[in-house]
Amino acid sequence: MVKCFLVISVIFVIYGAVIFIATLLGAFVGLGGGVIIKPVLDVINFHPLVQVAFFSSCAVFAMSVTSTGKHIKNKTPINMKFVLLFALGSVIGGFTGNKLFSLALSNSSSPETVKGIQSALLCALLVAVIISVNTNIKKFNIKNPVLISLTGLLLGMTAAFLGIGGGPINVAVLTILFSFTMRDAAVYSVAIIFFSQLSNLITSFVNTHFEGFDVKYLLVIIPAAILGGFFGAKLNRKCNEKTIRTVFTVAVCAVAALSLYNAVTAFIN
Repeated sequence: MVKCFLVISVIFVIYGAVIFIATLLGAFVGLGGGVIIKPVLDVINFHPLVQVAFFSSCAVFAMSVTSTGKHIKNKTPINMKFVLLFALGSVIGGFTGNKLFSLALSNSSSPETVKGIQSALLCALLVAVIISVNTNIKKFNIKNPVLISLTGLLLGMTAAFLGIGGGPINVAVLTILFSFTMRDAAVYSVAIIFFSQLSNLITSFVNTHFEGFDVKYLLVIIPAAILGGFFGAKLNRKCNEKTIRTVFTVAVCAVAALSLYNAVTAFIN
């Protein structure tokens, strides 16, 4: 029993540290946090895939509430019409992505296969993100409301299937298709993630009622995410565009490498 208590205590500490760092970076440069939380918890491998996705959604949702609330309090300019149009598509896409994830799990011979597919797709997408934000790729400035919502739908579906908030993909798309600066893309990405993660949590509750979920870990996950969101939002306001781009690129490179490792180990096992 003592050994079990020690293991749980260590996991509490590790989860708290991972969530804080992930959500700090998430609010700071627009990563969201899930893109870090999911691969790291996959490596730790203490909880099954479904619970990892749940923990990630809870952490990113708490971070997005805190970070967006701080930006609103500080009167950071946010075009709520754009956010709501994008989020509308993202929410619908999130329901679709969750259905695809459940379908993949039910039709797969092993959860490890699904984890491998998720990790490989995430790695490929992150490499594309790194290239797109660090090259002089052609930029657009889409204003059409339908196209804004359709873009949100595609990103929401992708993020939900991969079990992430979608932050780095959001940032890349916002800078390329809508001509946002990196700083603004980070702010808008987190605001959009609020809606997508809310829909993910509602969907998860409808499908599972959280039965069998190890919810005691939320006692460390939620506070760590709130702190990460608070300090990340402060850093976003204080740092310049070049710093945000550099931190974003380094973080995404690290997550891409970790995702590649997860993909290889999942398919080998």
